[in-house]
Amino acid sequence: MSQVATLTEASGVAQKAAGLRAAEKVALAFFAYAVMASWFFPVPLSERLAILALSGMAMGILILLSRRAYSAGSAFLALRDWLPCVLIVLAYRESGLFLMPDISHRLDNLFIVWDRALLGSAWFRSLAAAGGPWLGRVMELAYLLVYPFVPLGFAAVYFGRSWSRDASGGAALRASKSADRYWTAVLIAVLGSYALFPFFPLTPPRVLFHDLPVAVGLSGGADPAGSASGSLLRQLNFWILGHYSVQACIFPSGHVAGAVATALAVRRERPRLGIVFTVAAALIAVSTVFGRYHYTADALAGAAVGLAAFLLAEHLPLHSVPATVPSVRSPQPRPGQA
Repeated sequence: MSQVATLTEASGVAQKAAGLRAAEKVALAFFAYAVMASWFFPVPLSERLAILALSGMAMGILILLSRRAYSAGSAFLALRDWLPCVLIVLAYRESGLFLMPDISHRLDNLFIVWDRALLGSAWFRSLAAAGGPWLGRVMELAYLLVYPFVPLGFAAVYFGRSWSRDASGGAALRASKSADRYWTAVLIAVLGSYALFPFFPLTPPRVLFHDLPVAVGLSGGADPAGSASGSLLRQLNFWILGHYSVQACIFPSGHVAGAVATALAVRRERPRLGIVFTVAAALIAVSTVFGRYHYTADALAGAAVGLAAFLLAEHLPLHSVPATVPSVRSPQPRPGQA
């Protein structure tokens, strides 16, 4: 009877483990959207086939891991936990294929009016002048943080969780909803921004208007030696954008949305470390406008999306993985039995 009960318990645990997490459902929804969008947007056949293949592969891996990762071992569990880092990059590249540039730049001309009112104000010029070239360098470093920020946030949550040993004595990660809640908030924020990307065609202000803050020695033309524009950090940011960006501006800003959602999710799990991430997220948001990587409207909308995504993730039902799988051992002979 005891072994039957153990087998029943193990079967129940396996069924509970084999299911899609809330974050994985968000990712599946985005890639399903990408597949459908590829038939509605005027994209070349080769790109449509690439979207179908890559989205299908991503969805297949998500479903496979949701069914097999728990019973397959800790390596597959780790792959499942960290896979969204790759999915975000894939989603970004796919969303860029749907972009149809607006040659009239209607939104650009609207948003630049607000930016010039902000950047041309007396208090901003005073602040920029007081910061000097170092303020520009700090902003460039903050913007550079957008690339590792989401993985760093998950690392803070992932390695902050407790560890235990299962009934068979092997190492196992304690069941927790923290990882799922983290990725649910971040993926809603980032993938939601990417889904809206094609509907708001924008050109980065640094490319279209060349209106860098003059108060710190920046200009849209040649980079003066020693200025923040001519610094190594800005050159590195420009190199990354030149080689890996889709060469357009996202509204709402996916960078800001992801940074805000990341900071809030980290602060929920690790309050003290979350303060550091919150300050970093604020610097990232400011740097996107200061360096003219985004319009102010992009950053503000991104911050709103990040906050909304975090609040939504707090109320969604999350899928938790049990801490241990009951071990099923062969029945031992009783004393006196052969």
